[in-house]
Amino acid sequence: MNKAIILICLAAFPIFAQEKNSYNVVTSTLGKYQPSDVKVLAIVDYGKSKIALDRTARPRYRAFVFSGYGRDRVEITLKGVAPGTPFILTDSTLNPIGRGSTQTTISLPYRGPDIEVYYIVFPASSKPTQVSVQVRKVGMDMSDPRLISEINAGTSESKSQGEF
Repeated sequence: MNKAIILICLAAFPIFAQEKNSYNVVTSTLGKYQPSDVKVLAIVDYGKSKIALDRTARPRYRAFVFSGYGRDRVEITLKGVAPGTPFILTDSTLNPIGRGSTQTTISLPYRGPDIEVYYIVFPASSKPTQVSVQVRKVGMDMSDPRLISEINAGTSESKSQGEF
């Protein structure tokens, strides 16, 4: 229960904390939007599905929110929207980091060791619609050479403890 409350607060904070100015406008293939243009339907945990009923056409965009770590490879499956409807994956500040439709696999960007909040943003329907999403972690993105150096480096203490 506490985890859900914390995730809700983390997901809602960027939307309410941002000032209303031209710097908050995000340009994507879906058009321009501000935090006030996005309605969060639900919070999704890795491996779980969430179903939400979208009843109104306002604001213009809908979002599901999930938390993940940089370098996680996630498979996002979005159902209940019109076929071919695109979604944009954004970070917590609504900056686009990837796109897809129906089912897409995306690597989350590494910005440090802490967990981050991501939004799956898509256009609102003009009629009541039942929308579902599933977010599954399918691996780690090991293509970044900095990751290999981090794994190989270790600390002097761990090296001395690991030696025979």
